[in-house]
Amino acid sequence: MVIETIGHASLVVKNDQNKAVLLTDPWLIGSVYWRSWWLQNYPSEAQLAELSDVKYCYVTHEHPDHFHTASIRKLGKNPTYISPLLPQDNISTFLAEQGNKTKSLKPFNWYKLEENLSILSIPLLNDDSCLVIDTPKAVIINLNDAKPAKSQLKHLQEFIAKNMAGKKIVVLSSYSPASIVNSFRKNSEYVSIKDKSKYIDYLNGIVDVLNADYFIPFASQVIFYRPDSAWANEYKVSYDDINKGWKAKKTKLLPPYSKLDLTTFETSFIKPENYNHDPQWIKEKVEKHMQAEANVNVTDEDLKKIAKKMRSQRAFLSVLFPKGIGFITNKREFTFKPWSGKIVEGLTKNHGFAIRVPDQALKDAIEFGHFGDLGITMFTILILNRSTNPKLIYVFFILLTLHDYKHTMSLGNFFKWTKSSAKNYKWKFPKIGKEVSFVTA
Repeated sequence: MVIETIGHASLVVKNDQNKAVLLTDPWLIGSVYWRSWWLQNYPSEAQLAELSDVKYCYVTHEHPDHFHTASIRKLGKNPTYISPLLPQDNISTFLAEQGNKTKSLKPFNWYKLEENLSILSIPLLNDDSCLVIDTPKAVIINLNDAKPAKSQLKHLQEFIAKNMAGKKIVVLSSYSPASIVNSFRKNSEYVSIKDKSKYIDYLNGIVDVLNADYFIPFASQVIFYRPDSAWANEYKVSYDDINKGWKAKKTKLLPPYSKLDLTTFETSFIKPENYNHDPQWIKEKVEKHMQAEANVNVTDEDLKKIAKKMRSQRAFLSVLFPKGIGFITNKREFTFKPWSGKIVEGLTKNHGFAIRVPDQALKDAIEFGHFGDLGITMFTILILNRSTNPKLIYVFFILLTLHDYKHTMSLGNFFKWTKSSAKNYKWKFPKIGKEVSFVTA
């Protein structure tokens, strides 16, 4: 058996007949976040053709760099798309509506995909999930963007030591910022919230807790090409950064785009000079997109939708930002006033903070219910005033993201989410070979 990382957060598991059985988080073509993010290395046409025959495709969560609908259309209808059973089963529901075969996996249940391949899905309260993959000689732990508590990872390690002794442990995790951590500005100057070294320290910590044999850097292979997000390339954590700061006790660090034989544990990888990446083609795509964006305006009707979205968290926003939240688009400035629940033209004096975002992105985020995605784009800039604590802006995005996922749209949804989160917080694993369900097409 072999595993290989491709694209961004796509892990391919092949059986001993060299047939792809499992693929995760397909972002394999094109870009995400309004032409902001592009892959460092694109799969070849031969790889894409091979993946169209994959039996199962697991989607960890809804972010488009993991749940990329254009890539799913490219894969076609052959795979069975599987996902964690979250309080709001949005992934399977959407894919089923498009005519795909789907299955939602119950938390902490082993599902057998083939004779020597089983998986276990672990949902987290942030609507993400981890995937544990059991093979005859190795256990693969795909953490993608999830950030479980170390106590949870320790529990997983204890389970593996007791029930899977002798198997190699392979860990995959994202390693570079994909949030607003580097997006703060004060008096037009960059404000540092979290140093690169903290991400590397985190990786060293999780592989030590899991007693991992191998670590593959994962879910962070992007280049930012929009003129208003290219600044973020300077703040990415690179493989070289990880290599320099690697202090793990026993874990071997592999490069991105690695292939690992799960029998001999021989490794290979694609060298950066051999990446499949065409900067000129990408720049032309970005330029065309930016030209189209230049003709877009936030309308008065859009302002009503934005006000309605903000009012969903009005009780909290009135306390956090009583002076208001400013918005700066390419062509318009306005402020949401939490106490009145209304939007006024212009930036009011002493507003809590301002969000600078392109018109098209703001319109789409409100229209399609993914406001929280604006915090990931790298072109969204958060402009601080004299006193606002950046941590409060994190709270702002968390509140709006909970509403995006429908958790705070009603009391019923809220209790369903809190009950699920509480139930799944303490990780409980069934014994290997017991209560194993089969995923069927």
